[in-house]
Amino acid sequence: MNQVYRKERAGERRWQVRLGLLGLGLALHSWVGGRPAIAAERVIISYGAIERSIQVSQLERFADTGELDPQLAAYVRLFNLEPGQLAQLRQALNASAEFDVVAVGQFLYTPQGKFLLKQVSRVIQTPSRQAGFLATRGALILAAADPNGGLTLLNVLRHFPSEGLRIDVARGLAVVDLLNQTLGESSQAIQAIQVQSAAAAAQLSPEGQLAIAQALAQLETERLYSARVFDLNVPGLQEPADLYLPEPLPGTGASPFNRPVVVISHGLGSDRGSFAYLAENLTEFGVAVVAVEHPGSNARQLSALLEGQTNFVTPTEEFIDRPQQVTLTLDALERQVRINPAFRNRMNLDRVGIIGQSFGGYTALALAGATIDSVNLGSQCSPTTLNLNLSLLLQCQATLLINPGRSLVDPRIQAVFVMNPVGSALFGQSGYAQVKVPVMVVAGSADTVAPAFPEQIEPFDWITSPERYLALIGNGSHFSVIGDEIGPNQPIPVPPEIIGPRPDIAQGYMELLSLIFFKAHLEEQLQYRALLQPAFIENFVSADPLPLSLIEAQPLLTEPLATPAAVR
Repeated sequence: MNQVYRKERAGERRWQVRLGLLGLGLALHSWVGGRPAIAAERVIISYGAIERSIQVSQLERFADTGELDPQLAAYVRLFNLEPGQLAQLRQALNASAEFDVVAVGQFLYTPQGKFLLKQVSRVIQTPSRQAGFLATRGALILAAADPNGGLTLLNVLRHFPSEGLRIDVARGLAVVDLLNQTLGESSQAIQAIQVQSAAAAAQLSPEGQLAIAQALAQLETERLYSARVFDLNVPGLQEPADLYLPEPLPGTGASPFNRPVVVISHGLGSDRGSFAYLAENLTEFGVAVVAVEHPGSNARQLSALLEGQTNFVTPTEEFIDRPQQVTLTLDALERQVRINPAFRNRMNLDRVGIIGQSFGGYTALALAGATIDSVNLGSQCSPTTLNLNLSLLLQCQATLLINPGRSLVDPRIQAVFVMNPVGSALFGQSGYAQVKVPVMVVAGSADTVAPAFPEQIEPFDWITSPERYLALIGNGSHFSVIGDEIGPNQPIPVPPEIIGPRPDIAQGYMELLSLIFFKAHLEEQLQYRALLQPAFIENFVSADPLPLSLIEAQPLLTEPLATPAAVR
């Protein structure tokens, strides 16, 4: 094992591509062409037996000048469109997505891209009412390759490889209704969490306030270590894991022995350095940390996709390989503790926790006992099922697994901390019910990749562990908690608009929550349970523009969600 000394990170902040770029349309086969000989000249709007036709040239003039010809003006009156809506339509026609043509093509030929295109083809058809799957894919690729227009909605219409395209308004309205219902459910559930957390915080007693003060004072005395980082070579893995070992600071008298261990599993497109900030923080408080590299779903895998070296965002077997890679890493660590004098008695592998984000959240939950529910997965991933949950683009790939029922649990995992996890279709209610160890689930209210309601809030109630917590970051995105990195393994930087506001606040939350969670449930220091309650989070931690809420193990909603007014 070669020691790697901790390095200071500096330079411009850049962010790796994560699962969310799938939903934005990242990637494809390297096929580039010019404008097809046959291109769409009209858009047919159909609603049952009623049809209206709009010339693409009319939309082009409107997009360029904002002026409506008499026919478009008649449609505006027919559909009662307001000036603000017209402005939005013009902006949508001209808005450009900055994606390389090779990237677009590679994605559209992956299983995730095909699934997304099938959903789109329910609404967009050829004039003869055939599904527009192939035509839409060709139009997207050709638009991305067009140096004059780029990937805009208007340019996709121009490159649609038939004399016209048909938009089924009835099916489009079904999508809108589903969107309204989804947003309504999400908004209602998020508000319920925030209200419940605030109500519990308002009941803080003098005794509770004293317990919080004492726990905070105790926590301040436990930052007694520095981190030494080692390469941990794991038989069977291409990349070493990063082992963060607590070293007592001089003069503190802190014990270097029998330290608890936490494993970190990164998300799709990340690597073992993505959560170095969490590893370093935990190590400074005496927790050994092992950050695992998952080669089938790391930054290099997405780079290979973008370069046309693979047709898969991630291999299907990655759903099995990821948990097994964590088990192999713990096996390797146990061997080193036995045979290497430098590590003998330094780590206690009877006290192991795990942190996972996104796909890493799936990994952590599977290791803690969650089982894949093939029946639920099949129903959620049916081609006839319309769903706006972008994380299904990844989850539904698991339908290709030959033996999804094999056990992935590792009994050494004693506590689980997951951020933006995915698994609603993979595990379902029956699979989540198998998780018995303490769990903290972190959700972001603005997560459009693994939406909070279907992927964290609803599954929170499916977990049967009596010790579980749900933390909600208001305005938090899928990327808020991912640490910044510099280095070569960054296929595409994520725009700040997608990352969302103040990721430094979200990452500070993760440092504190993971620390007190593992102190309470891995080290069994009961005094820190005083900090795992809404009163502490609401009154002493939460900050704008990312307000933090927390609820503990109890039914979130006592009544079924009402039907949103927009879809009644």
